[in-house]
Amino acid sequence: MDLLNENQYQKTEEPKGKKIVLILLILSIVLVIIIIALMIVLGSQETVGITLYINDQQQEISDNLIIQDNQGNQYIELERLAHMLGYQFDNSEYQTYGVDTTKCYIRNENLISGFELDSNRMYKYEIGTNLDYQYYTLNHNIIIYNNNNDNKLYIALDDLIEALNLYCTIDENNVIRISTMAYLSNSYQQQLQERGYTLATDQNNQKALAYGWIIVSKDNVWSVLNTNFEEIIGAKFASIYFDEINLNYIVSNSNGKYGIIDNTGVIEQSLKYDGLEPLNYENMLYKVKNNSQYGIMKSDGTMLTQIIYDEIGYPAEPQSNILYTLIIPELENETEKTIVVKQNGKYGLIYLETGETFLPCDHLDKLYSVNELGEVEYKVEVQEQTLDLLQYLELRNLITVDLNQG
Repeated sequence: MDLLNENQYQKTEEPKGKKIVLILLILSIVLVIIIIALMIVLGSQETVGITLYINDQQQEISDNLIIQDNQGNQYIELERLAHMLGYQFDNSEYQTYGVDTTKCYIRNENLISGFELDSNRMYKYEIGTNLDYQYYTLNHNIIIYNNNNDNKLYIALDDLIEALNLYCTIDENNVIRISTMAYLSNSYQQQLQERGYTLATDQNNQKALAYGWIIVSKDNVWSVLNTNFEEIIGAKFASIYFDEINLNYIVSNSNGKYGIIDNTGVIEQSLKYDGLEPLNYENMLYKVKNNSQYGIMKSDGTMLTQIIYDEIGYPAEPQSNILYTLIIPELENETEKTIVVKQNGKYGLIYLETGETFLPCDHLDKLYSVNELGEVEYKVEVQEQTLDLLQYLELRNLITVDLNQG
């Protein structure tokens, strides 16, 4: 009998063993959560359940061929991708010597694509053309995956279209399909022929296939179709050139006049030139031609120079190790870049920003660059002598009178 009601306020004590079990259970749950979180962080770069097709041929998914970041972006190893495509891979910058695991380039026939670790800026170089390096900005940086210290460079799958002109799709079942332009071209051929079209066969215009545009001709008149074979640019042009950087087209009419249209056919630059072609993508310059003379046009249609030159740039001479030479970097004591031009049979330089003359076209028979053991050097030839460009400029400042007499 509890006369003093002492038990009224007493709590029932749980056995100590139960408390220990409860604490251990809580700690176990916390530990499991930590382990799962670590597995997510450490394993987020690995993907499972992927099926990969290249040109409709299923490929073996080897270890870490395709990885995934924390945002769900999927990446593929550049070297193994190149080998599966039959392309050449090199761990270096194009036209340099030695190995650099932070850089690489992939070569497909005449197209070079170059990449660098932790950068979303890449370049393309088309061998056999007078185009300078073309620079592109990818959606994602090139990353590295360190597996047993075997560092490999990876590119995001959604950047393959710009980087390597590959058409890439990923469906809801994580089936990845990568197609080359040659494969897509062959797959469209028969259906286009049945409709009376001839598909563009040159490498440049086939790049448009990666973007879902098909450049075709019918009775020597060119147009652009979508992948349902519907015309998005009508058949009215004598020629079409796909400008991948700007995603538009350089076109000509039956009168031989050139201009620029956008990807819906709207005219951006009037068809009024005898010739028009990309000159330098990094600075968005075009070379225009009228009456056998050349000038430089900006992307907004304004002229950097008059149309007064014999040529813009110096052509490549592979047999002499001479590179195509257009833009000269900042020279000693000069803060501006210059462009190589030719007038009255002689070479000179104009400022890239203003088009004003830096070095008159009055003496130089040649002005070009060469690659010497990975280093680009700039040379001139004058009065049957070969000099470094800087050396010539110094001499010209010192003996201007003698040069003018020559």
